[in-house]
Amino acid sequence: MIIVSAVPAPVPKPKSRSRASDVVFAPARADGGRPYLGLDLVFQAVEAAGCIQEGDYVAIKLHFGERGNVRYLRPALISRLVHLVKQAGGHPFVTDTTSLYRHHRHTFFEYLETARLNGFTSESLGCPVVIADGLRGNGVEVPIQNGYEYKSVKVAQAIHDADVLVTASHLTLHPEFAWAATLKNIGMGCTPKEMKLRLHGRTVHPVFTAEKCIVCGLCLRHCPGDAFTLRRKKIHFDVGRCLSCGDCFSWCKGGALRIPWGSAGRDVQRRTADAVRGVLATFRPGKTVHFVFALDITRFCDCAGSSTLPIVPDLGIFASRDPVAVDAAAFAALQQAAGYPGGELQGSAAMEPGGDKVAVCWPGLDVESYRQVIAGARLGRERYRLTQV
Repeated sequence: MIIVSAVPAPVPKPKSRSRASDVVFAPARADGGRPYLGLDLVFQAVEAAGCIQEGDYVAIKLHFGERGNVRYLRPALISRLVHLVKQAGGHPFVTDTTSLYRHHRHTFFEYLETARLNGFTSESLGCPVVIADGLRGNGVEVPIQNGYEYKSVKVAQAIHDADVLVTASHLTLHPEFAWAATLKNIGMGCTPKEMKLRLHGRTVHPVFTAEKCIVCGLCLRHCPGDAFTLRRKKIHFDVGRCLSCGDCFSWCKGGALRIPWGSAGRDVQRRTADAVRGVLATFRPGKTVHFVFALDITRFCDCAGSSTLPIVPDLGIFASRDPVAVDAAAFAALQQAAGYPGGELQGSAAMEPGGDKVAVCWPGLDVESYRQVIAGARLGRERYRLTQV
């Protein structure tokens, strides 16, 4: 058995302490460590209870994991987070939104079943499991100011209606964002399908492949723009009537509809930053707090339907009131860590502490571009003070 140290290499601190946000960190340990990997300690250190007033409805936003994936966040950790929120006087519910693509999370009932199979139930967590965009992809249009592209974004109904937002994000790499954590969990994860489609492209429309259509008729029944018609026992798609709502992806049974992902990159990052702004705008100042679980860190995000070995050993749990700072601290620790023996970095320079993990896992992806997008969105501060608890 190989025992790997779970403590990351020292994380570089910013040169100046001026205008720096506080980030707290509890390291994972291979020698027994602390109960719940120090979650209680970071919850207390970040003063998360101060966000919660007696009786507040608290949305704990996480990803329940795609079916077949085993590297998602552990239900036991989320159950403990639920317990801590209850101790603070809140009424918590764990939540996520349906996916745009057709795996096992793209409808209300399928996602609830996937969550159950992955261990997320009201019985195991001690609180309700809520699909935030509901049966019909419900959301509320929220105005924003100084966005890259949008003047308003649509926020999933249950998240919009909550009093407090607690994000529980799983740190991974990602082919569009370099790394996925708090900002992606908020921007993509707190929006219904209609908004997700807008984030992936300006007036993006589905690509319809008639040869794959099994004429189930569900698109005819559910398309709000009447873009689908039945003529001579065949379905026809009129792109001019398409409203880019994304509903048809959820209902199509034959796989005749696919998403044109070609608009990925900097534009998607900017639009997602706009969505983060809209989601955070629904909460009063001081009513959000963010946790990043740097555990089981893989090349792919939790949307993947299979799992690979981690790319680095478990690092620990980060927390902050600032979503940008906590992401920056977690990603810096990831880059500074040594590679996981036998993982995808084996044999590369990224196995050494400080080696560029993104360059090996996603060659050509511009990390600095994503940093510039985040900085330009002014969603938080890149500078941080890291305190280990």
